[in-house]
Amino acid sequence: MRRSLPVAALVLGALVLTACGGRASAPSPSTTSAQRAELHPVSQSPLRVEGTGFQPGEEVRIEVDAPNGQTKHTRASSGGSFTTDISELTGCGSVTVTATGSQGSVAEFNFSQIAC
Repeated sequence: MRRSLPVAALVLGALVLTACGGRASAPSPSTTSAQRAELHPVSQSPLRVEGTGFQPGEEVRIEVDAPNGQTKHTRASSGGSFTTDISELTGCGSVTVTATGSQGSVAEFNFSQIAC
């Protein structure tokens, strides 16, 4: 059976993310198993991340552990999701992005090496 290019790219991306340490943390006491917080990259230039499974309206702090690390703040939608851009990443190497919600939701992912 032949797969289309977009499906194959998504599968490959998921495999690379998993191999590079992408993970979502276990749910906190304030979340249920149906609302497990997750964080994943949507695009790389600029790095855009999407969070899902956060508490509705939860304030979220996004921290970037990189040479020019930064912190951003956003709020989850009524559905518990958000999307934000991480600007001005410089250099090549490992980047870990962690999203911590004010109601206990936590998720992170890591790019072991950003393509330059």
